[in-house]
Amino acid sequence: QQRHEEILRQHTEWLQRLTEGQQRHEEILRQHTEWLQRLTEVQESLVEEQRRHSQRIARLEEVQDRLLHEFEEMRHEFHGLRQEFKELRSEVGRITQSLGLTVEEHAEDILITVMERKGWNLVRGPHSLALDGELDLIAVFEDTEGRQRTVLMEVKLRLSRREVEAWADRVRSEGFIRKLQEYGFSAPYHPYLFGFRIDVAADDAARRVRMGLITSRGELLEPEVIEQT
Repeated sequence: QQRHEEILRQHTEWLQRLTEGQQRHEEILRQHTEWLQRLTEVQESLVEEQRRHSQRIARLEEVQDRLLHEFEEMRHEFHGLRQEFKELRSEVGRITQSLGLTVEEHAEDILITVMERKGWNLVRGPHSLALDGELDLIAVFEDTEGRQRTVLMEVKLRLSRREVEAWADRVRSEGFIRKLQEYGFSAPYHPYLFGFRIDVAADDAARRVRMGLITSRGELLEPEVIEQT
């Protein structure tokens, strides 16, 4: 009876240990199952994120392709516009040059007429002359007493105060006078400005700096004569 009870006790302990081991195994299995579930969820999340990432890349590639296409179109349009601009600039240059020559030719006729009204006779010119920037018109006249006078004239479509002041500073500079003399144009010098349109400020400036003014209507203002320096 004692041996039987001992065997029964040992069998009971063994069953208890087996039950505990099975419980631990079930707990490990449960944890493993939860870990696998979380791993599966993470994997699915990564797959979904990768899918969204692939969609974003696809959209970015579409945008990039569209932008490249638009850039190519803009580049072709810009090339065309640049060519048109070059042609337009050339045309404006030709028109400006032609207009400038026409204005200077008209100014020549007016200059000769104004001087003839004074009783002066044309001896030389009118010419243009390159003197640190082009001098539009220069001509030599003989007055009623037989004295030769050099007339200088700057020609503008529209005459402004700034241009009057710049011409006054230039025409009275020692370097400018010296170069005139080097080209054989002697004093006295009569500096004029010609303009189709003359601003009020330009008229006031011409009177202040004593520059002559001529328009299509004739002489508006006589200049202060620059004698030999």
